Amino acid sequence: MLKSYEAIYEEGKLRWIREQPPAKRMKVIVTVLEEDTDAQPTATRKELMERAKGCVRPAKSLEEIDADVRRMRDEWQRPIG
Repeated sequence: MLKSYEAIYEEGKLRWIREQPPAKRMKVIVTVLEEDTDAQPTATRKELMERAKGCVRPAKSLEEIDADVRRMRDEWQRPIG
């Protein structure tokens, strides 16, 4: 079975986008996509972190965590029925 890897072909070389094949020498089958790969450059870690800002809520304080644990314990100890 064939395994797929993404790469950009530039100046006679393949530049792997994500995972790189484990072999140092291999046969490849190339499918050329008719899209401008330069229009969608791979984002740097810094750019990804900047985009992700605000998507995760702020960390809870110890007091908030303790209150959550107390509330859960109270729910578990409630009589059933």
